[in-house]
Amino acid sequence: MANPLEKEITSQLRQNLGKKVIYKNLASDQNREEVQHMLNNLPAEALNRKMLPLRIVLLILLVLLTIKQFLFIYVVEQSSVDLMLGLIGPLIHVYILRELLRNHRLGYQILPILALLALLRPENRLTPDTYMYIGMALLSGSLYLILFPKRDKLNMKLST
Repeated sequence: MANPLEKEITSQLRQNLGKKVIYKNLASDQNREEVQHMLNNLPAEALNRKMLPLRIVLLILLVLLTIKQFLFIYVVEQSSVDLMLGLIGPLIHVYILRELLRNHRLGYQILPILALLALLRPENRLTPDTYMYIGMALLSGSLYLILFPKRDKLNMKLST
């Protein structure tokens, strides 16, 4: 469940208010760091809408690979240890899906690295999977650079 402060920030971002304006509206002495952190980890609404088709493609790729991994575990894994170890990858995919659906920066930061690391496993080097993992790494990396430019990052000085 989303934090009430995050819901408020998201609703103000949807109204196309600037991040500095939202920071001035919502930041108090108790939550300055939290507001700044949340604003830096959410994209501007204009960019978010503009990149929606690419985000949908990325989500579809991730869902397809997650379903494939769950099916692979169901069909191939014999022992309970192999089953538990095999579930690590799909569970990480589910967490990243959650982060991408909530438009958090962390999902776009981690996914390119994990997609390339997935190619180290032999079962991920089959023809369609290889291209899907490479495409996912390129797409999530480029979306990260587009949705979270360094010039939009808030660097408000916190008074002590």
